[in-house]
Amino acid sequence: MHQHLPHLKYLVYLLQIIYFVLPTRCKLSIMEDLLTADEFFVLRKSLIQNILAVLPIPQIVILIFLPTTRNSRSLNRMKFLNSLILLQYVPRAYPMYRVCKDFNKETRERSKELARRRQIWIPGVLNFIMYFLASHVLGAFWYFFSAQREMDCWISACRSENGCNLSTLQCDNTHFRNVTLLNDLCPTNPPNPMAYDFGIFIDTLQSGIVGTTDFPHKLLMCFSWGLRNLSSFASNLNSSTYAWESIFVIFISISGLLLFMYLLGHVQIFMQAISKTSKISQRKSVICPQIKFMVSEYRLRSEIQDEIWELVREALEVDEDNPAANIFSLLPLQLTKHMKRYLFLATLRKLPGLENIDRQVLEKIMKHLEPVSYADGTYIIREGEPLDRMLFITQGIALAYKTGTTGGESGSSSTTHIAKGEVYGKELMAWAATSTPFSGLPISDQTVKSHEKVEVFAIRAARLKRIVSKFSTHFNTQDITTVEITSN
Repeated sequence: MHQHLPHLKYLVYLLQIIYFVLPTRCKLSIMEDLLTADEFFVLRKSLIQNILAVLPIPQIVILIFLPTTRNSRSLNRMKFLNSLILLQYVPRAYPMYRVCKDFNKETRERSKELARRRQIWIPGVLNFIMYFLASHVLGAFWYFFSAQREMDCWISACRSENGCNLSTLQCDNTHFRNVTLLNDLCPTNPPNPMAYDFGIFIDTLQSGIVGTTDFPHKLLMCFSWGLRNLSSFASNLNSSTYAWESIFVIFISISGLLLFMYLLGHVQIFMQAISKTSKISQRKSVICPQIKFMVSEYRLRSEIQDEIWELVREALEVDEDNPAANIFSLLPLQLTKHMKRYLFLATLRKLPGLENIDRQVLEKIMKHLEPVSYADGTYIIREGEPLDRMLFITQGIALAYKTGTTGGESGSSSTTHIAKGEVYGKELMAWAATSTPFSGLPISDQTVKSHEKVEVFAIRAARLKRIVSKFSTHFNTQDITTVEITSN
């Protein structure tokens, strides 16, 4: 009786489903109005699957058919009852398969989210459960097929021997029966393949678990057999020439291979998620001090730090290899405009020709300032090359110097430092204010090289010229060029 206690739980669950569903026809009609046809169909299909999963179908069928098994068709009915083993596991295993499939699809679509990576182990656990369930089902088939093969041997032996009546094998025969003849013709211990080859079922018959009533012993032995052979892809099974036995072995081999590949795929996904999380953690440890320094250095509000950190986290979730070398590139437009105004408005007011310029023009220039980072020892601008951008230093120190030849020997002039808050390439303002064509870019008379890691905001010469041309009425070209000539 204790063997059927788990099914009482299923029956209670089934009664709960019936209790909540049957009296709610009006609710179903409301749901039909609220949900689309496809969504309502999926809901009804899911409900049917849940009901089939909790139904103790084999037990109910046995209670119906077993008491009436009293004639020559009893053996066929027993084969039919054996086939119900599969039916009780299909509706139970299918939901797990659907969960794994849907979860994998959602994981691929949202694999960039941290919360989704933290749940990546769930399909792996479900895969292990499916592995154990498959081992249990295959062990159950092995057990019932073993009994079936022994009965087939008895029937074959009884038909070939005089004095043996098949009625003695029927369940309703309560007369004294001499089965010594059957034991001789169907030997199992020791086996005789020449008389009858039991193939992969000989271990079951030799161990005697077919005839024992010790249920835990049966369960463990069958489960261990299924798990061992599923894990080894049935490579240790030597089947007989019986066709259905060979098909059973092939099925075990293919099932083990598919489950192993499925599990291996989950392990690979899990390892990739762990690697991605580790990379993100490493990047966070590098970027976090930068954010704190930037907030402190630029005197930003404390709540902006959380906003910046959230933006950086989202950028790393999209691409964990994102260097995020310049955090300005990750900021939203409004915050970027605020920071540019704080950093460069006063500096622009000091440039020649921009002292009394309209703020709208300055806003336009600041809009086109792009953040750029240079590693230590990087050549930013080389002497003799076109000066195609104006640089606003925000962090670090750059060196500007001229190179030349004296007495046949190369040398260098004095070196100047370009530090935070300074601008290099002011002569571009004079160039942009004139009608000089683009080919007439000024040539840099100095080499600019980063002395340490340098962060700058740069505006390209072409964009600066377009802004000056668009707001030409705001500029006094003569003043700009005069100041430029004087400075030179």
